[in-house]
Amino acid sequence: MKIPGESFNGEKLLQGLRMGVAGVVSIYVANLFKLPQGYWAAISAFVVLGSDVKTTVRASGERLVGTAIGALAGGVFAYFWGSQLLWFGVAATLTVLLCEVLRLGQSYRLACVTVAIVMLINRSAPPWNTAVNRFLEVALGIVIALILSAVPPGRVAQTPQTDLHRRDCE
Repeated sequence: MKIPGESFNGEKLLQGLRMGVAGVVSIYVANLFKLPQGYWAAISAFVVLGSDVKTTVRASGERLVGTAIGALAGGVFAYFWGSQLLWFGVAATLTVLLCEVLRLGQSYRLACVTVAIVMLINRSAPPWNTAVNRFLEVALGIVIALILSAVPPGRVAQTPQTDLHRRDCE
């Protein structure tokens, strides 16, 4: 029988603290910059923040590229054709195809999410404002996640040099 909390350790506590700090800092900074939907910064930080820098960098690249393509596609389609359901479907389809042509892997999923947000949410603002704000909110969350993934520094991989250094210090 497994005891609740049995797998709890310091690394999980640190990751939990990073997530909490990422959310608070993302919302705080988004509010400082007067971004209208600052919660997207926090969501983006949560989505990309891994337990190490390498994982965070990999996820950040996909999210940033996907968001940029989706913001551009959504902005263009919303500007010229509005938010009609048919044009939304065309925009999503062409966004997937563009990501495929550019060999962007899984970025198409996040690109389509951004197309939906730009085309279907916040119709009171011009589409380009929504597209730019969405990109800035995501980029802000990514920057915060990248910083937090490196602080405090993760464990150093064990190499012969670190083992020698440890023996010299003992």
